[in-house]
Amino acid sequence: MSGSGRLQSDPLFQGLTRPTMILGVSYMYFVINAVLCMITFINMQSFMVLFMVAPSVHLVGYLICLKEPRAIELFMIKLAKGYKCINRGYHGYTNSYDPY
Repeated sequence: MSGSGRLQSDPLFQGLTRPTMILGVSYMYFVINAVLCMITFINMQSFMVLFMVAPSVHLVGYLICLKEPRAIELFMIKLAKGYKCINRGYHGYTNSYDPY
């Protein structure tokens, strides 16, 4: 056992555990980018908007996915499970379903 302190990982293990990537972003982010570009194109009715919106949104996703490839999936899970009720202040910053 070496005393280097760094954990070694096999490239095959990394390839099998990473999510599906398209052009450097996760598949989920690629789909979100496509939907945003379609909505923008339908509203603006101009192809020039597509050439400005798609690369800029893709660049943001690429920078996010460099650090953590599953960042979008983790964010979507947090949105689904993690936030409190909007009118929580009305109930005195307590859970409205709490009997005490």
